[in-house]
Amino acid sequence: MFPRFLALVSETASISNKRLARVAAALNKQATRDITPFWGVQATVDAFIDLEDVPLGYWPMVVLDNIGVPGAAGIHLDQDGQPFALIQHSNSWSLTASHEAVEMMVDPFGDRLIAGP
Repeated sequence: MFPRFLALVSETASISNKRLARVAAALNKQATRDITPFWGVQATVDAFIDLEDVPLGYWPMVVLDNIGVPGAAGIHLDQDGQPFALIQHSNSWSLTASHEAVEMMVDPFGDRLIAGP
């Protein structure tokens, strides 16, 4: 299986580049430690300063002051076969980023429903 490349980008002035890089490193560690061994999915998470800097083939995860979805801390969607996530800036934005990253890694198109017992 091909690796998945996720790009963490902040479109809010409330997050420093240093903080963005630290969260991306933590998400990258989570992918390597918690996702690959159990789900068989290889993924990396890298921080980028601007959305325009994100290379082709990366799935963007964008932190915004307002994602435009009332009551949602984050969402991940697919547009023309290109998964992406929107993350509402808050005190717990990094937790939401973790949630969205894991969802994108294991179910990028939102169609991998597995019934439990």
